[in-house]
Amino acid sequence: MGKYENGAFGSFHGKVGNLVGSTWKGISYMKAKPKTGNKKASANQIKHRAKFMFATHFIQPLYPIVQVGFRKLDDKKTPKNAAMSEIMNYTITGEYPEFGINFRNLKLAKGCLPVPKSITIQLNENRVVFNWLQDTGSEDEIEEDALIKERSEDKIMLVTLAYGYPPIYTLHKYRRADLSGNVGLPDAPPGTEVHCYIAATSVGKNMNVSNSVYAGSVIIPE
Repeated sequence: MGKYENGAFGSFHGKVGNLVGSTWKGISYMKAKPKTGNKKASANQIKHRAKFMFATHFIQPLYPIVQVGFRKLDDKKTPKNAAMSEIMNYTITGEYPEFGINFRNLKLAKGCLPVPKSITIQLNENRVVFNWLQDTGSEDEIEEDALIKERSEDKIMLVTLAYGYPPIYTLHKYRRADLSGNVGLPDAPPGTEVHCYIAATSVGKNMNVSNSVYAGSVIIPE
């Protein structure tokens, strides 16, 4: 595959003979059209494709969340692709064709920002209330106060997720300094288990994020 900036006739997209032109992250690429064949897929290829399709279907409603949560993880991958790799490698359980999701292992954000501390959740009618602290772990009061002040304007991401239903989330409504926030429940029937996640995102140019934290689960009441 070749990379070019301006060909003899400028950049192109689509097919021209046996060549295919495209652009990714502002860089133009030109590659040969893949050859087709009649070779049947191996058993491992079939399993991998099925796992990939399962991951794709699962992550689709999470796109707005992972676009923020994985925006700083890998400069060589889009946030969606970074999240897909995480799900494929660490979140999917079971064997082909019976796949499942380990919600405790699911990461909706990954980064170097400090995570909220002492997280608790509580069901209040049809909303999940999250509580957290800003404790930095420092025993130096001056340093502790400075670190808390530095991170107080971070935004808090809250997500509730039930298998097979679109998530409910807020990405920018709450600040780290608020120490509490709430979000609604997915549109699922009573008795459904709802998994709850929290992460922090910074404001300003660096756009850092924290790892998401699995805060626990609640059951949708009757």
